[in-house]
Amino acid sequence: MMSIETGSAARLDALPEKPEATQVGTMHAWRRWATRHRVAAAMLGGLAGVHIASLLGFWFGGFGLTRLDYNTANGMVYLPDGTHLQQFLVGGLSHYVDGVLFAVIFAIAIAPRLPLPATAMGNVGKALLFGTVLGVLALLVTAPFVFGPARGVHDALIAFHSGWEYVLSVLIFHWLYGLHLGLIYNPLDGEAVLPPDRQGQRQI
Repeated sequence: MMSIETGSAARLDALPEKPEATQVGTMHAWRRWATRHRVAAAMLGGLAGVHIASLLGFWFGGFGLTRLDYNTANGMVYLPDGTHLQQFLVGGLSHYVDGVLFAVIFAIAIAPRLPLPATAMGNVGKALLFGTVLGVLALLVTAPFVFGPARGVHDALIAFHSGWEYVLSVLIFHWLYGLHLGLIYNPLDGEAVLPPDRQGQRQI
């Protein structure tokens, strides 16, 4: 005859797992993977970030902002005499490679030095700070000294002369990149994934 305790345990085991617990477990498992495979997670985060930001950048014009097409803008630098399709494809390839490489630089050289905790929100905050820096560089360096001359415009303040809509669009674009980079490249503190006998030894 089954005891009351045994029957209660069996019923508890049969209860479905709460969605909240499943979600937390999945997030923790992903973060453990990102901690053990930092470069791969950064590359994936950079690719997702640049793709989503580029896609939404095409739609900015519908929200009263400036439509951003970094694919074509990069293509005009590399292939000034190319067709629009050639510029879009070559520039897009360059733009996506940049997004992945910047993500790897962020993961290896920048994120570990930022004074924010290795929590889910802390990691997103680090990536948003990184995206902000990239946005400022895009306004102060890339726009006037790369994209401007490619269009025959030589103006050190071209980004600001293009209006507040352009400035805000560039910042939102890079915040979107940073947000998705931080959501995907979201490692735990390195100690959290090491076995007890290796605590104190950081994984690289």
